[in-house]
Amino acid sequence: MYRHILLAYDGSEHAKRAARKAAEIAGQFKATVTVVTAYPKSPSHILGAEPITAEEMEAYWEEKAAETADLFLNYGTSFSKVVRAEDPKSLILDTAEELDVDLIILGSRGLSNYARLMLGGVSQAITQHAGCDVLVVK
Repeated sequence: MYRHILLAYDGSEHAKRAARKAAEIAGQFKATVTVVTAYPKSPSHILGAEPITAEEMEAYWEEKAAETADLFLNYGTSFSKVVRAEDPKSLILDTAEELDVDLIILGSRGLSNYARLMLGGVSQAITQHAGCDVLVVK
């Protein structure tokens, strides 16, 4: 039924549960998985901390996306990663369309309630605008 699954992943507990569900479903259907991780365009600055370069920010989020590798390998599932400094909603929806995925899986909440307020609910936007099935994992 599903041949290509997009997993939206930010390293949060909800995203980790979504990753496990994506691995189970992909294993069941022998589907390919694309792990999509979006991160802020500008490096964050925390008062009292050293500034983070764009390269360090990218490396951090690449590492976050790579957290899923063992999970997919254990299920014998092929996967790829898309990690970009971009709005999460846009990156998820655009990638899903470009890759013609059949299913988007994401956690019901991400890393930050503040980001949710500022950006709007990613899961809500995806369920409203996706051109394929969407599974929101709690």
